[in-house]
Amino acid sequence: MDMIKTIIFSLLLMMSAAAFAENYPPTKTYEVLVKEVRMPTAENGTITVRECSSCSYETHRVTARTIYAMNGKNMSLGDFRELVDRLRLEGDHAVNVRLDIQTDTISKVFIYTQ
Repeated sequence: MDMIKTIIFSLLLMMSAAAFAENYPPTKTYEVLVKEVRMPTAENGTITVRECSSCSYETHRVTARTIYAMNGKNMSLGDFRELVDRLRLEGDHAVNVRLDIQTDTISKVFIYTQ
């Protein structure tokens, strides 16, 4: 009886994992210093990042649906650009850039500060 429960539980777990994967596209998140990011100038522009100071730059498209956020609070691209400019002057802050691999577009750019 325990074997049957285990099999049923395993099947349910696999089905829920498959459903989860279908609802969330595969992503890659870069965590880079603000000095390693060139922010877009327009909502349908590009963002350029490099993972380290000796790495090559990669350029990806942003869209009007790209989310810009600080500490979980969404903000406009203009306000986010100003924030990044201020953080560049303060020191080594990290910016997270989330790439939607299927569409090759940036879905979210976000910063968490103390």
